[in-house]
Amino acid sequence: MRALVSLFIALPLFASQPLETETARLLPAGAAKVEVVAELQKAHEGTERAFPLVFEYGLTDRTELTVEPVLGTSIRPRSGQHASGFGDLEITLTQLLRRENGALPAFAVAVETKIPTAHNRLIGTGKADYTGYLIASKKLDRIDLHANLGYTIIGSPAGTQLKNIIDYAFAEEFHLSPRIDFVGEIIGNTSSTGETVEGAPATNPTVPPEAAGAEISALLGVRYRATPALVFALGVSYDNNHAWLIRPGITWRFGK
Repeated sequence: MRALVSLFIALPLFASQPLETETARLLPAGAAKVEVVAELQKAHEGTERAFPLVFEYGLTDRTELTVEPVLGTSIRPRSGQHASGFGDLEITLTQLLRRENGALPAFAVAVETKIPTAHNRLIGTGKADYTGYLIASKKLDRIDLHANLGYTIIGSPAGTQLKNIIDYAFAEEFHLSPRIDFVGEIIGNTSSTGETVEGAPATNPTVPPEAAGAEISALLGVRYRATPALVFALGVSYDNNHAWLIRPGITWRFGK
């Protein structure tokens, strides 16, 4: 037991999958983290599968680079055209502004670029998006809290006029033991189309199906830390489109 407690104290706490909320707890310089994730979604309209790969690297003790390609996506509606292929690529640079000190949380800012690498218009819009985030993280005994507020400049395909959106997220991590975390998250965004659900409006077929509608989802999950470098995770979420999403994943940390 003493060895496990020592492991828990020595191990820095970094928010990671199944959460999507950004954290102000960055990797130190020279440290890296790889996450392999499966996103399995089912709704009345059909099913979706996506397999993102997340690579994070500490450029300095205050600057972190994240690269997230989606290696495969499959969209299978109950009716209509099916689609599969490579998804979009996201690149994020995060800068720590101040470390947590006393009652004040840690603060960071991030800039994310979505590069339109998806060739199928049912998977991506074909245009780049740009997002800026404000990030706060606060530790309260065994609980870690994280909050995000973002603004996304949406790229509009020819013949459409999509609206820029506001993104928000709140997450908590409860460290039950040195090996087990229970996590929860609420994440959402305003609509780029004027619709209250995802998908192209029936009255405007020129809007890309993957253009973001107003969305909010809630997630509950668990992590199991097999070793200081290897973590298994599972999350289950439900959103306002009445879709269930199961998100299993593996995280491997290496370097410093």
